Amino acid sequence: MRRFGLIAVLVMTGTAYAQMAVQLPAAGAEHGAVAEKFSFVSDGPAGPGWTRPDEIPRAYFHDSLTGLFKRTIVLNAKVPSRTKLSWIFTGPHAGFTVELTSSKVRVVERYYDSMGLYESGNYPNKIIRDVEQPYTGEARTLTVVADSHLAVRVLVNGVKVLETELLFDVTRHQLMYSAPRTEHDVVEGALLKPEIKDTRVSVKPTEVHQTMLGFGGSPSIPAYMELSEAGKKQYWEMLKHYNLLLDREYPMGTELKPDLSNMENLADATPHYYGDNFPNGEVSSFDYSKHVLDLGGDVIYEMWALPAWATEAYDGPKVVDVWGKVVKKVAKPEEYARIVVGYCQQAKAKTGAAPLIVGIENEVEQPPAVFDAMVLALRRALDNAGFASTKIHMADASYMFYGVERVKELHKDPAVWKAIDYTAVHEYDFQEFMADPDLYVERMRAMHAASAGKDFLATEICFNDPKYQEPSYRIAFQAAQLYYKNLTELDAAALMYCWLLLDIEEPTFGGSRSLMVPDRTNGGMPVASSFELRVLGSFSRHVLKGMKRLGAESSDKDLLVTAFGDGKNETLLMVNRAAEARRVLIDAGLSGRMVEVERTGLTEANVVSAMKGEVIVEPGEIVVLSAVKAQ
Repeated sequence: MRRFGLIAVLVMTGTAYAQMAVQLPAAGAEHGAVAEKFSFVSDGPAGPGWTRPDEIPRAYFHDSLTGLFKRTIVLNAKVPSRTKLSWIFTGPHAGFTVELTSSKVRVVERYYDSMGLYESGNYPNKIIRDVEQPYTGEARTLTVVADSHLAVRVLVNGVKVLETELLFDVTRHQLMYSAPRTEHDVVEGALLKPEIKDTRVSVKPTEVHQTMLGFGGSPSIPAYMELSEAGKKQYWEMLKHYNLLLDREYPMGTELKPDLSNMENLADATPHYYGDNFPNGEVSSFDYSKHVLDLGGDVIYEMWALPAWATEAYDGPKVVDVWGKVVKKVAKPEEYARIVVGYCQQAKAKTGAAPLIVGIENEVEQPPAVFDAMVLALRRALDNAGFASTKIHMADASYMFYGVERVKELHKDPAVWKAIDYTAVHEYDFQEFMADPDLYVERMRAMHAASAGKDFLATEICFNDPKYQEPSYRIAFQAAQLYYKNLTELDAAALMYCWLLLDIEEPTFGGSRSLMVPDRTNGGMPVASSFELRVLGSFSRHVLKGMKRLGAESSDKDLLVTAFGDGKNETLLMVNRAAEARRVLIDAGLSGRMVEVERTGLTEANVVSAMKGEVIVEPGEIVVLSAVKAQ
């Protein structure tokens, strides 16, 4: 896990601690091109305009910031004592300021998007992070880097002086100079143009990996029913547009009747309580499933907690679940299998098709022997009922490392392992590595090795740690890295977000847990809850069911690339996690066939244009080159 320095840990609220000053090297020559110049004169004319009658005029830079970025200013002389240069970065919800004096660097982060943050002054404003670091020497260059490690780094004369966490987005920046108006001090300098680096990308069409099933997630049927008729129509258009056509059900669970007559009775939906949001429950809707199938999608059925009549007391060796609770009730395998087959029969009668895949059980801990019995009973029951083509995925745990242990247990009985068609797991433990996603690869490779050639399903991805319920592009971009790693490290055949649609009131919760939410202020229409929809859409829109992943290489570790094809269609997907732009040099044979470019970033949501000229991927941008017409 990436860790921020001791200074960042100790100095979070402005508390003073004794710190060793950083000794700056002499500033080297900066060769970057000048974007904009600035000049401040402490006793010069006051800035024109209302509310700042005696302030030194600020410098407002005109470039828009990308999701990740690196910006450098060069000073013609050191910052005089008694003065301060403030580099102010602002976004739609929050901002941060980098302060440079003759002896220290300070970073202050603040939120200003709610009157609930109002304390004093003219505007809401609450400081949430305040970090500083003294230095010795003469500061002549100042560089600010908002990187893919959810951090902001400050370099002076090319040396890192300070680093701290940064979760929110900023889009614009400006400079303010504070100095005694009775003195004559001059500070001049320039903002440099961001760099662009060349990266070579190649595709190996003969190197073939997994075949894709697609992308999707779980709808809350109660939330879907809250949409207006126009909203439901738009919802299906959005699912089709984003190609999110794997419907992973949260079906009726604890309230299911023994005769299976209430599988789609909305009033019996087992509620999910999330804070002060309205309940989202476990219940099926065959009408919803029929819509998915009509759009060319598939249904994945998996129960969570079972009804009491399908469980029995357990007094075997102690088993503890992921929440630390001792398991006292376990499934009756034959009753469980009867429920699943009963669902398949109702689905076939009402939609025309049984589910493509059924999962053993969602996030529930059972003794290994019970899981084994559930697998064998289910396979036998499906075959006997005429559903031999319906596949089975293993019981998926909340965390990757638990999933690895479950796969190892399944291997112990060859008959059980043979009956499993897909390995599967949820990936909530990725949140341990949000600041350094590469560290998660070790767990992913362990899962891939344990899966022993069986296709893998990423059955549930989202961020439920309250710390990461920040609806920023920076957070969503970490999910992009996770999607990429699933496809390339785990050979995942499917990626599924936790919730496709969730009924919420608290926007930060919905922004991390669901791709869409109902907008009651706009006629009950579905809207994107955050940047998560556009980021997943970058993958899902052009990586189509039936495509195979092809070998792809990048000469730069920070430009993540993967390719897909099906003999006719081709897709090259690139994720730039660097703080500088990349000019992509693509194999001539591949680039000559590409006809479309789709760009997604902080300011662009899946924007499609014709392929023309060179391809530049901005910092924090996801670019897809495709021979497939956008849907």
